[in-house]
Amino acid sequence: MLANYNLLKILAIFMVVAVHMLNVVNLVPPGDVRAFHVHEIIRTVLLTSNGLFFMLSGRFLLEHYDGKIGRFYWKRVVKIGIPVLAASCFYYVYVFGKNGMDGVFWKNFVKDLMQSHVQGYLWFVYALAGFYLAVPFLSRMFGQMSRREKAALTGITILYFLVQNLYQIFHLEMVFTSYFLYSWVFYCVLGYLLDSMELSKKQKNRLILAGLLCFLVSAWEICFWDRENPAIHNYSLTMISMTMAGYLAVTTYGKWLAGRLESVVHFVAGRSFWIYLMHGLTQNWIAGWLNGGWLGEGIFGGSRPWMTGGAAGWGCWFVLSVLSFVMALGIGCLLDAVYKPVSRWLLKMDFKMFAEKEK
Repeated sequence: MLANYNLLKILAIFMVVAVHMLNVVNLVPPGDVRAFHVHEIIRTVLLTSNGLFFMLSGRFLLEHYDGKIGRFYWKRVVKIGIPVLAASCFYYVYVFGKNGMDGVFWKNFVKDLMQSHVQGYLWFVYALAGFYLAVPFLSRMFGQMSRREKAALTGITILYFLVQNLYQIFHLEMVFTSYFLYSWVFYCVLGYLLDSMELSKKQKNRLILAGLLCFLVSAWEICFWDRENPAIHNYSLTMISMTMAGYLAVTTYGKWLAGRLESVVHFVAGRSFWIYLMHGLTQNWIAGWLNGGWLGEGIFGGSRPWMTGGAAGWGCWFVLSVLSFVMALGIGCLLDAVYKPVSRWLLKMDFKMFAEKEK
């Protein structure tokens, strides 16, 4: 992956860590409306990390898919599925294992695993799984489309999201429910679509400006609008535009910085998935430390949020986010060193069944 995209990956994973740190550090004193608005505006910006991760996940898979369906699925199992299963098992034992690990324990683990109840932020992987299933077919479809058709698809899809958002805002029954890209899958294909359309620098700047304007709209919604926008953090036009702006800004204007720090960027980005998996543990340790103990009682919410506020509070939140990121990176380096030879062996396995099917 190019260095500027890896730089974006690092930024996105740090934003994930930072937004979850808001569960550890309480920055809103009771009854302080202004502090609440600031909190929600910053949280909204940080939540563009969801869309950015989906965009990065799909960008190169759609472009470089080699037509080998069985092998493609197996790589996803090895690179994503097995680490997620191992992390889920670890978290479940970490939180509930102290009460014993009998047959009922493992039955409940399987049930919670299938429902993504083990660790809240792992919902991302479950959402991504559906996209992985579609990559072999979407790749062929997009590969046959012209630039104009891709632009039309992008515009039509964004318009569809806008219509659905208006239904939600005005509490209308959503009857237009069959559009195949109305999900996180659209974010998964959005990075590929933007890059494959080969936008000019002027067009990119316009989309970046549109994202900044949409940020102001979101801030206005949070501070002054009486209505609630249920999709403000996922499928709203403002969130889509803000996410596109972040994607284009970093991949276009981050090349110089990424190039100067290329070795560091590639090293950290190569372990970003491990950071994602393990930052829940590091933040739990931090929560326990802030509350006067070595370890928190559970993952995200087992310990009471540590109260602080004002500019010093936000500074504390940022420092703790960096600390959690660095700690998770350290754990990730160890896990990557252990799992990498295992994954290489698994990927080298000769699956004749896949080869026969692909013939």
